[in-house]
Amino acid sequence: MTAPDRGIPSVSLDPVRGRPRDPRTDEAIMAATRQLLTDVGYDQVSMDSIARVAGVSRPTIYRRWPSKAHVVFDAAFGAVGDGGAALPHSGDFETDLREFIRGAVGFWREPVVEAATLGILAERRRDSDLQIRTQQLLDDRIRGELADLVRAGADQGVVRADIDTDALFTVLVGTTLYGALIDGRDGTDQLVDELCSLVMRGAQAREKE
Repeated sequence: MTAPDRGIPSVSLDPVRGRPRDPRTDEAIMAATRQLLTDVGYDQVSMDSIARVAGVSRPTIYRRWPSKAHVVFDAAFGAVGDGGAALPHSGDFETDLREFIRGAVGFWREPVVEAATLGILAERRRDSDLQIRTQQLLDDRIRGELADLVRAGADQGVVRADIDTDALFTVLVGTTLYGALIDGRDGTDQLVDELCSLVMRGAQAREKE
């Protein structure tokens, strides 16, 4: 789970009829949105403020995105899963699990992601398309790779083969999100150690009697 690359345009937009859009305009809108998120926070970001900072008109933004939430989503999360680093596969399950957890905490604490996440989670309840996109954000790649990681742990004999990987995914993503954004603890190492230890105790293969 990696934070978006700030140097690469993060949106993948459907083509529209008429004159092709200037990609520099998309880049300017994304950069303006990220700047505003970290400067003033999600609630204070508006289509007007994005347009002003990007140096474009509101209609220009609305031709690309239907709402502020969709602009913010692409600015904060659009690059996730598009060529990002794969989950670790060192051959040692506990090492890889620890790196997964550390990456998740780092992702949620990335400034733009941190500024956008709670607002997006609130908006998704009112927008079915946004709800689908937020679900796909992690599900498209991370859930499957975590399942591969668990299978590798079972092959190593350190993890039970009957582990519910969907439940583990929910625990890891939900706990790292809560720990990073809501609990307010500064110690990443402590959070990683505690969660890794908890998962290892629950998932550890039992010795045969």
